[in-house]
Amino acid sequence: MRFTTSAAFLFAASLATACGGPLEEGAALTGAEGEVASASEELIVLPPVLPCLTSSTVLAQPDGATVPYVWNCRKTGFVSTHATSVDATYHQTSCVDRFVVDVTNIGGRLAKPFVEAAPTSAPTSRSACENQSVSADAWAVTTSTWIYLGAVTGTGSWLPSAIPGIPGYCRTRFYVPGDSGYSKVRVTGIATSYGTKIPVRVGAEILEGNPC
Repeated sequence: MRFTTSAAFLFAASLATACGGPLEEGAALTGAEGEVASASEELIVLPPVLPCLTSSTVLAQPDGATVPYVWNCRKTGFVSTHATSVDATYHQTSCVDRFVVDVTNIGGRLAKPFVEAAPTSAPTSRSACENQSVSADAWAVTTSTWIYLGAVTGTGSWLPSAIPGIPGYCRTRFYVPGDSGYSKVRVTGIATSYGTKIPVRVGAEILEGNPC
């Protein structure tokens, strides 16, 4: 697994500064489909590190989704709020070969963006598992401004079963470091098996903090 959070954040910050500072939520993301537009509906020119925030980014299957977090007081710990691509055809002009998910209604709770392979058939061997790989980038809205959280890349980890006759388990969920204070998180992900794109699951784990 390789984290690139610090370097990516510094790169994003330098580009944002060069292009006039961070993006404002009200000016940068509007509408149910998350289109980037100014108050006059004109396209905003974004830094290269923010391609998945342009007006051509689609938040509907097969290329993306919007998933609101729903608080449930009967759940404790981290609750997964995510979407899974319907197939492996996801692709966007502004976000090439990425499935893009907005997790909304977070309400400032601690959020951990993640990506996970979602193959149509679960791998049944260590080799098949370790030949699965995932990659993701994540952004978040905090105090009305989009910020870049970082990126993650990883390969499958095979966990043998302790019960005879039961196949092992392939773990492919990897996280981009998150924090509290977000109103929404955007995560873009891709998953592959032996170098071929496969379905992917993308979202964030939200911390439940108020039991019934």
